[in-house]
Amino acid sequence: MSPSLFLVAGEVSGDIYGADLAGSLRRRRPDLDLVGVGGPRMAAAGVRLLFDSTEWGVIGWLEVLPRVPLFLLRLGAVARAVASTRPAAVVLIDFPGFNLPLAARLGGRYPAAYFMPPMVSTRRGGRARRVARLGMRLLAAFPFEAEAYREAGADVDFIGHPALDRVRTSADPPTIRARWGLPPESPVVALLPGSRRQELRRHLPVMMEALSLVQQDHPALRAALPVAAPAFRSMVEREIAASPVPVAMTEGGEQESYDALAASDFAVVASGTATLEAMCLGTPMVVIYRLSRTTWWIATRIVAAVSTAALPSLLAGRPLVPELLQDAFTARGLAATVSEWLGDAGRRAALRQELLALRSRLGEGGAIDRAAEEILRLARLSGPEGSRPIQHGLSRHPGDGTEG
Repeated sequence: MSPSLFLVAGEVSGDIYGADLAGSLRRRRPDLDLVGVGGPRMAAAGVRLLFDSTEWGVIGWLEVLPRVPLFLLRLGAVARAVASTRPAAVVLIDFPGFNLPLAARLGGRYPAAYFMPPMVSTRRGGRARRVARLGMRLLAAFPFEAEAYREAGADVDFIGHPALDRVRTSADPPTIRARWGLPPESPVVALLPGSRRQELRRHLPVMMEALSLVQQDHPALRAALPVAAPAFRSMVEREIAASPVPVAMTEGGEQESYDALAASDFAVVASGTATLEAMCLGTPMVVIYRLSRTTWWIATRIVAAVSTAALPSLLAGRPLVPELLQDAFTARGLAATVSEWLGDAGRRAALRQELLALRSRLGEGGAIDRAAEEILRLARLSGPEGSRPIQHGLSRHPGDGTEG
């Protein structure tokens, strides 16, 4: 019987990285039976999906309450599927709202690796210690996260971030603009409102209203909007239908997001992984986000006293890119920020160089392959069990000049 690994990922970003990880695992062990929870990309990569989790994600404490019964049903069903599969190891990928309760439910009965575990360095309380007590091997994508987990006693390895290898454009910016019908002389703004329905509902109407205001200062303005998933296409089309600003919309996946960012002069990006992708391409950006008022109130009492929420700024150790969060995220505020940056080419060029310089703080390339090797060792399917020691010289607060 072929050895099996049970993978659990949720939402679009988890599906992307889960597919990459599945491919790397299969290259090393073609006989592996990969089974679990994910989306269409993981299925295409050879994972036998028992559950499609593409739209399982819900943001916010209040918002999740009506779905608690469904959540518990899913949690029980996945736990039972793991038990019936009896895998050599369970591999959790991001998606902490589901994966942490699942790990607790499994109770250490199977070797478990957590690829891209939840961020803890910016949170108050003992989340890092609680995760450490679950007894998983953590494969952290950020150096400051690895340090925070190490200090909490976790078995952690800093493997780097897979965005370093994944984020590539399909062509040079002029070619991409021509393909998308964007005039070479026009200012172009990329719009990345998020990959969840809640994010689209809260962010996209404000973005579209802001574009009409920006057009008053930049009449030739154009926008590029990659759609995160086919299921969202009709919602996006409704929002952009009345826009006076021409919007080039494309659907097809992450490659379109990279191309949109590379071909744009500036970007409006929902806080999350997409901000790292913009950073890797050197695209100047404003980071936005809006939660429900209840969720925002709770979040402000959980997050530690940090001066920024954007991942590029956390890597830099200081506020680097502009942020418009919660009540600051308004059409007028966003329009003023976008207009200001479009009107200052020198400022954009300087930020582009600072963003590109931060790539080195994500480690070296090959994060997916390192994760696959660690998982196979953990499952006793490749060489001696055990992980590489964490790089202790990496500072928990990058950019403060204390790296050894």
